[in-house]
Amino acid sequence: MKRVSVLTQLILFIAGSLIFSPKAFAIVKFSTDFQNYYRVDPSGNTHVSFIINQKNNLSVVYATDFGLNINETKVTNVKVIDEGTYIIPDIVKTLNQTTISFPFANKVVGRDKIHSFTIEYDTTDIATKIGNTWEINIPRLETDENISNRTVALAVPDNFPVPAYIDPKPDTINKNVYYFNGSNLGNKTISAVFGQTQFYKGNISYHLVNESKSKITTEIALPPDTAYQTVYYERLDPMPLTVVSDEDGNYLARYSLEPNSNIEVRLDLYIKLNFTPKPTTQTPSDKYLLSNSTWNFDNTVFTTPEIQNLTTPKAIYDYVVDKLKYDYEKINRQKSQKTPAAESLINNQSAICTDFANVFVSLARKTGIPARELEGFAISDNPSLKPLSLTQDVLHAWPEYYNQATKTWVQVDPTWSNTTRGVDYFNKLDFNHIVFAIHGVSPDYPIPAGGYKYKQEKTKDITIKPVQSLAFPEPNFTIANSNQKGAELVFEITNNSGVSYTGNTIVERNETTAETEQEITVPPFGTTQLKIKLTKQPFIGQIKTKAIIYINGNRFEQPITIQPTIPQVGFFSLIGVFLGLATFLTRRLHLRRRKQKTVVYR
Repeated sequence: MKRVSVLTQLILFIAGSLIFSPKAFAIVKFSTDFQNYYRVDPSGNTHVSFIINQKNNLSVVYATDFGLNINETKVTNVKVIDEGTYIIPDIVKTLNQTTISFPFANKVVGRDKIHSFTIEYDTTDIATKIGNTWEINIPRLETDENISNRTVALAVPDNFPVPAYIDPKPDTINKNVYYFNGSNLGNKTISAVFGQTQFYKGNISYHLVNESKSKITTEIALPPDTAYQTVYYERLDPMPLTVVSDEDGNYLARYSLEPNSNIEVRLDLYIKLNFTPKPTTQTPSDKYLLSNSTWNFDNTVFTTPEIQNLTTPKAIYDYVVDKLKYDYEKINRQKSQKTPAAESLINNQSAICTDFANVFVSLARKTGIPARELEGFAISDNPSLKPLSLTQDVLHAWPEYYNQATKTWVQVDPTWSNTTRGVDYFNKLDFNHIVFAIHGVSPDYPIPAGGYKYKQEKTKDITIKPVQSLAFPEPNFTIANSNQKGAELVFEITNNSGVSYTGNTIVERNETTAETEQEITVPPFGTTQLKIKLTKQPFIGQIKTKAIIYINGNRFEQPITIQPTIPQVGFFSLIGVFLGLATFLTRRLHLRRRKQKTVVYR
């Protein structure tokens, strides 16, 4: 956010002004018109120009000083020109803002007189290049009674990709220059994303140890697919026993460890991030509305009138952004465990990213909006504006909520909106957020990548770098022989590739099965089950036939053997019982007749 303020020295040069009525003093002393120009060069440096015209609304005062608070910290080449006179300003930098202040060289006196001056500087905080995409964030001007009008011009290089998002919409576009005026701009940030997709290459290490005297099975969380990201595991070494997907959509790789042993797991992967999230076909369960020890919205702190009025995700987001204050030192004081949301809300002036995320999740669930927390890798070129708050490999946390209208999980980042003083992370997410773990059913499990370390070791286990776009391979499958359970066939489908598959499977109709269609999800290198109901079973004997299954457009011809309604062992056992009973009755009848004969001839 930019804040413009006239510093305190206002000269009263007519003594009669002391007897002005209170109504006269309520008149705004100055009307300030801002013309802002932002010129982004191919390297990402932005040259910023403020052309400021300040009009006196009273004849009895004039300004002697001026101050400008800007939400950039990487600021260089500051120049101030007061109607042709160069002024050396005072520049004070804090954690997430810079103050430029100076005395005027020219004193402009008289009602309706206009004082014109310019402020220029260079910064790398406006434009961020991530691979082949760009993000532009121009903070808003803080509400000030002196601001009468504001216009903004944003010029980007000719080779910029097509914009995926610009808010607010520009009033005029002239080639690569975007113009915004005060009526459309209002008191808003200007956010723009140029490019639709971004690719990353990642290398992640997991350190697994078994210090017990018994063999154990453990699991690690691999970066999952989400509404925004798609993963491709190029190499997973060593290969796990299996990879499964949990209720949240995490991919969990299971490993067996011998007593007193350790395993180093290496994952090489590519990640594709889309700007527009894709919808899901699975409606969230009621588990995403529950309270627990972390998302404890049943605490009385959540019963205040202002919280009771929060009924939409945007209202909740704005409340969290405004209520909590980021504490840059808390990460050095706090242990790794999470703070319950109620406690975070009480201590709202000392928060880190997990506090912002957990309060949002709690408020959303309290309102009946399914929500959960995400932990992962966030790319920040300026930790003062976009801090990273988790200790393991300096990760980040942010929430997501389920949009019932679009059937989509939507990610938001109230932490960075707070620390950047108003940059919009609600209506759009950038290409800087990579999910490692989804916490919905449990607030603490699974542990994200970067958290699997040996005791007392501080290793760097995550490397993420942008790369050029590439085509991910198609998944390929093998189908194990079916296992019949009653009137149902169960096939085990194994994904042999490093990309997941979610889609329909089709089973052709034959003499024993009806045509069926069902959706399956198979994680990379994982397995899942496909269940088919039988329409025909023999009473005795077996039927040998083939099941024709289509997965991802590929045809699989799988031999199957349909077992009888009565298993053969049971059938022959029944025959044996029947024959035994018949033998017993025959013998009994024979002995009875023999006895009768003996009586007759006696």
